[in-house]
Amino acid sequence: MKEIVDAIGTRIKSPYFGYSILAFIALNWREIFLILLSESAPQARILEFDQATSFSSLLGLPLLIGALVALLTPWVKLIFEYSSKKPIELIDVLKLEAQHKITIKQAQLEQSRTDFFAIKEKELIERARRDEEVSAIANEETKEKLSIELEQLRNERDKLSHEVREKDTKESLKDPLLALSKLSDPAIEILLATKNNKNGTIKIIATLQGRAIHAGTDTFGTEDQRTYVKYEEGLEELVELGLVKSRDLSGDVYELTSLGWETANVL
Repeated sequence: MKEIVDAIGTRIKSPYFGYSILAFIALNWREIFLILLSESAPQARILEFDQATSFSSLLGLPLLIGALVALLTPWVKLIFEYSSKKPIELIDVLKLEAQHKITIKQAQLEQSRTDFFAIKEKELIERARRDEEVSAIANEETKEKLSIELEQLRNERDKLSHEVREKDTKESLKDPLLALSKLSDPAIEILLATKNNKNGTIKIIATLQGRAIHAGTDTFGTEDQRTYVKYEEGLEELVELGLVKSRDLSGDVYELTSLGWETANVL
């Protein structure tokens, strides 16, 4: 008996019979409504149902419509797939080009870091050599005075170097590709979703599970607290890089900055 029930269930779940059942309901919904809600005697309701329906509406047309829909569905799907093929390819190409630019920028940054540390290593070696030369001076007063002056000079140089690096960092953050290279995957997801909202707004909202981040038509962090924290940190990255700014005192509403829009358009 179980095998028979399973076989019937499998048949009903097939697309053809599914479409036929939907067509049956669409053609006879008034009659079904009447027979279910009518207060007449059962015999009278059955008679009314028989008078309002026919073989074609009960069996012929549903089976025919089900067959036509089942036959046409793959063709409709094929037309949609063919129509969307070119735009999808263009989107993939744009993403690859953006990723290529990011990779190049990251390689340039890595090379800059390598050069910077090489210079710092040479500087440390040179400082050690100078310290040895100072320590070799016989006159203690002259050696102490020279050591103090040398230390002051080094402190001034380190302070100036730090200020220059900070200025370069602020200037470099005006580059969308550089800003993009610093973002994590959750931050990029939020940025992409916000791009689809013409107002460029991001909201932290309350859900049944806790809090979530709503951007564009997408909501992030609804699965659990761990997932929310991941996207919350991504939002903080966008704020720190100047791509997003807070729009209210509560800190629950944010919007893209001009740099944020430029960076989003690179994606």
